[in-house]
Amino acid sequence: RSVLQEQARFDDEDLSFDLHTPPTGFPPGRYHLISKNRENVEGAYLYRLSHPLGEQVLTTALHHHTPDATLRFDISGHPTKIAMVEALKGKSGVLTLERLTITSFDTEEHLLFSAFTDDGNPVDQEQCEKLFQCRAKIGPAEGLAAFGWRLAAESERHAAATVSRALETSNRHFQEERDKLEKWADDLVVAAEKELKDTKSRLKLLNRQARQATTTAEQMELQRQIVEQEKKQRRQRQRIFEVEDQIIEKRDALIARLEQQMQQKTTRERLFTVRWTVA
Repeated sequence: RSVLQEQARFDDEDLSFDLHTPPTGFPPGRYHLISKNRENVEGAYLYRLSHPLGEQVLTTALHHHTPDATLRFDISGHPTKIAMVEALKGKSGVLTLERLTITSFDTEEHLLFSAFTDDGNPVDQEQCEKLFQCRAKIGPAEGLAAFGWRLAAESERHAAATVSRALETSNRHFQEERDKLEKWADDLVVAAEKELKDTKSRLKLLNRQARQATTTAEQMELQRQIVEQEKKQRRQRQRIFEVEDQIIEKRDALIARLEQQMQQKTTRERLFTVRWTVA
């Protein structure tokens, strides 16, 4: 909302806003938020986070400077009861939000709240998320400096725990991939070796029959089958070599992934810090 504050007039009751001075590339008009509880308004632009305007607003908001402030959350006026926030009613504290980026084989981002009340009790991640579902009045920051060391320590602990969990998850996925690879390799080798064994048994039988053949025609037919089986046997032996090459290739890729995982990098960015009160 703050991104479009000067460009639109918002109607909270109607879940809509009139965009009178749109950003370049977007039409003016009424934009209506999609709601499960209300019918779509005819003639209004349907607005959601995945709408191009919504995506631009999110991108712009991500780069907004968020100065320290005081937030007074109004749980009493909230239309529905949120038990986790109700537990904080009448209390105050401090809160900071960090973006933690973990880069290894993949890149993942985490938004981490670190918070506690004035009497030192921690406020967990889910409570903080629920807190920001409520309306709040913004005021100037007051007394944040006194809590700086505690917030920094709490943020450090939270980030370290998240990195540890991410590493455990990554290790678990690696173990699962390794187990799958070993099972796949075993199945592949066993199948290829069984085919070769069956062909060898067939060749042994044909050679025995050829030694016992009593007519030229029978001998010729058996020799033709022996030649075909010998060709098949050569192809199957080559197939085993190809299977082994495939296994080596897959294992090399798994090792490369493990090496990337071991080179894990993390970055932390503080997004905002606030004093908060729940009334």
